[in-house]
Amino acid sequence: MLELREAQTDQLSNEVRYPPAPWRSIGQLWSGIFQSDTPAELPAGLHPLLSSRWRVVTLVRYQIGTLRYDELIVGPLARRGAHVGVFVDFIWVDSETSLHGGREIWGVPKEMASFMWEDNTVYIADTQGPILSMTMHKGASRLPPVWLTVPGIGRLNQYWTYTTPKMWACLDRAGIEINDWSSRFACQIRPRPLIGMAAKPFRVTVPAPTLLR
Repeated sequence: MLELREAQTDQLSNEVRYPPAPWRSIGQLWSGIFQSDTPAELPAGLHPLLSSRWRVVTLVRYQIGTLRYDELIVGPLARRGAHVGVFVDFIWVDSETSLHGGREIWGVPKEMASFMWEDNTVYIADTQGPILSMTMHKGASRLPPVWLTVPGIGRLNQYWTYTTPKMWACLDRAGIEINDWSSRFACQIRPRPLIGMAAKPFRVTVPAPTLLR
């Protein structure tokens, strides 16, 4: 059965278009580090962490909490001084509320997309066409939760933003494979990750970012 989660019409007041940080959620995610055919082109002020040909692709389903939406993140591992994390190069969501909050709180360039789920495959597309399709292992983890954080780097006006989500996650194998990868990306990646992991489920608190000059 096909499931298409369209952009939600979150009911917020006219004065507040999105909830303030922190955002708290329970959901599932799948993530992998993929080998690409070209090095990442990072903005001035950021440097690649480990290999510049690695790209992190992360699919998230926020199912309970501050907002409910799906999200796809694509970006290289980077550092600014002692701060290391995923530089959010591309990010799509299916919630306009999340889009505005992501741009204005964390400085990440969220765009709208549709996420269509069919069994263990998701098809993601926007008004320009398909972005990617991905298969994954969807069964729940049987392991106890562990604490971890996955820092992210964004850009808000003249500042870099550095966000360190606080997460309890039941880790499991990701079983992810990219079936289709849009030609709009400057690089092409191998379909299977070098390293992959899933959190099924996770509980996360995403605080307001630290601003780095």
